[in-house]
Amino acid sequence: MDPLTHGLIGAAVSTFSGTPAAIDNPLMIGAALGAMSPDLDFVIRIFKNDAEYMKHHRGHSHTVPFLAVFSLAITAGLSLFTFNAFDFLTVFFWTFLGALSHTLMDILNSYGAKLFSKKRKLSLLTLYDPFISLVGLWLILTGEKNTFELVGAAITVLLYLTLRHINKTNAAHELLNYLSREHHLIEVSVYPSLRSFYKWDFVAHTETHDYVGQYNPWMSLMSKDAIRFIQTFKREDHEVISTFNASNVGAIFGEFSPNLHIRIETNDEDDLIILRAIDLRYFMKDRFMHHATLVLDAQFNIVSSYLHPYRLKNAIPVY
Repeated sequence: MDPLTHGLIGAAVSTFSGTPAAIDNPLMIGAALGAMSPDLDFVIRIFKNDAEYMKHHRGHSHTVPFLAVFSLAITAGLSLFTFNAFDFLTVFFWTFLGALSHTLMDILNSYGAKLFSKKRKLSLLTLYDPFISLVGLWLILTGEKNTFELVGAAITVLLYLTLRHINKTNAAHELLNYLSREHHLIEVSVYPSLRSFYKWDFVAHTETHDYVGQYNPWMSLMSKDAIRFIQTFKREDHEVISTFNASNVGAIFGEFSPNLHIRIETNDEDDLIILRAIDLRYFMKDRFMHHATLVLDAQFNIVSSYLHPYRLKNAIPVY
């Protein structure tokens, strides 16, 4: 999610403290700033490169120890200002809850985040979810609320997430039934669409092909074809595939994305073998966002390797 949406959710979390949502309320300010603080890892992109950012984004900065450090720093900064009432531990507590909301929301989408020692993802929400944002805005803009209203808002969000989970499970079930009629399936993965929060993207690996497509549950309800294939890749069975997986670029790219397709190209003029890996999860229209390249000589020795985060022209060497 973008920083402003995270900040909105953090501010909404602060309303459960029973204090008003106001610009002079240190609890709300702290929770909003705390909810934006984990994305300070963007400095990696400034001082290093996109490849390092991909490797470390939503990593240590999203873990409990870092959330506590960010919350402590924010609370200490707020203590320097004059507020009508300022209790350090109370402000720290709600600031930490705001920061925690950031990591939890990131875990709910397909990129995932590391809360403790391992990155986890539930793939339930898009990068921007309008329903969650509307509930957050309601909590902030409607003034002080009683316990019934706050509990109702929490239950509403939990029910929404449950419905998303059921919808995702149904999508996976229909895809399995449809694809298994003609293919020997290895794996099907379902993700929230990057552009439409009510659609689901999918990656299907079979023995012969890798499929990328989109599932629209509304079309299924209208008894229409809900499955749309966007790209089909023929799987290549070649020993150099294992060379890519064992390489540094393969390890980095494979850790970032569990759903890859590797295409083998040859350059007869220079006697080179070129392996091009595509992250099948993230695409806009028919363009995939993340790629990696491994160049080998005829004896399968590594000549060069690159990560291509966000666009193919962005070639970052990997050693």
